[in-house]
Amino acid sequence: MKAEGAERKVHSLIDKVYHRTNLEMAWESVRANGGSGGIDKVSIPAFQAAAKAELGRLHEELKQGTYRPMPVRRTHIPKKGKPKEKRPLGIPAIRDRVCQQALKNRLEPIFEPLFSECSFGYRPGRSTHQAMRKIYRELMDGCEWVVDADLRDFFGTVHHEPLTDMIAEQISDGRILNLVRQMLEAGYMEGGKKYETPSGTPQGSVASPLFSNIYLNRFDHEMTDKGYRLTRFADDWVVLCKTQAEATKALRDARTILESLGLTLHPEKTRITHIKWGFEFLGYKLKRGKGLTLPREKVKKQPKMNIYAFPKDKSIQSFRDTIRARTHRRIPLTVFELIDSINPVIRGWGNYFRK
Repeated sequence: MKAEGAERKVHSLIDKVYHRTNLEMAWESVRANGGSGGIDKVSIPAFQAAAKAELGRLHEELKQGTYRPMPVRRTHIPKKGKPKEKRPLGIPAIRDRVCQQALKNRLEPIFEPLFSECSFGYRPGRSTHQAMRKIYRELMDGCEWVVDADLRDFFGTVHHEPLTDMIAEQISDGRILNLVRQMLEAGYMEGGKKYETPSGTPQGSVASPLFSNIYLNRFDHEMTDKGYRLTRFADDWVVLCKTQAEATKALRDARTILESLGLTLHPEKTRITHIKWGFEFLGYKLKRGKGLTLPREKVKKQPKMNIYAFPKDKSIQSFRDTIRARTHRRIPLTVFELIDSINPVIRGWGNYFRK
């Protein structure tokens, strides 16, 4: 979908990306986020010790067009709620992370106004709780049939050329488009071997969330233009409908749009359900319950239509696994150090689900 305002393309952007102030802002963001280093084994503290020289070198390489990103370091981390299963994570070198953040700093203000109101993931000023409030309002409006869908390996199947073309609809600076291609095609290192990345964006990349929103923007607009109540957070989305027939049509239309983008729905994880059976979204399980059995005078706020949102089983299991790992008997910590270690986890989990 060609977004409104596409005729006002940005013609010169690379100089704003490699501007020293932008690179310094990008470095501060990367430093604050922390994390380990890439294949060059340069850590955050090591980069910080030579930050002025490193940023100067990055500035010159981007200015002269000689910058080349390194392959990301591929590692595997446990899936949430499934500690025995692993998912791949790409860890770029620190300097490449700074470059990605510098590019994101300049691209985001251009694309943000073009994104749909139904999209909540990795956008400034938007959150999971806003997405949940939207869903709750729609449930209260009688939208009790749910298209509960899952994309098959989204981050691994994003096609590079269509994504670059979508960016080119707003950006005519060839050097920016070339930089995007270099980031997408940098490849990854695993077991001492380099592997090509003909498709996909690495999970763990600073720019991947923005790229995913750009790629799925047409899906958002086409679904909402058809009148569907879509709520999307990155590659996780649901459509709430008033009838089963509407839900069936919504799923059919969604599949058609996604296939035109080269994406497929996971056949085992995509379904049409009803609120009385419940569905899971953003760590919550939403379901119609039997209602509270306390006398009304003792209930401060009765849930409308007896619809409840509570942590799903995987969220609870993930919380338990994290606490168990941090309180292992063999970890040489004092009681006070142990408390300092687990309190942020407890507060974070509680603050998320108390809503």
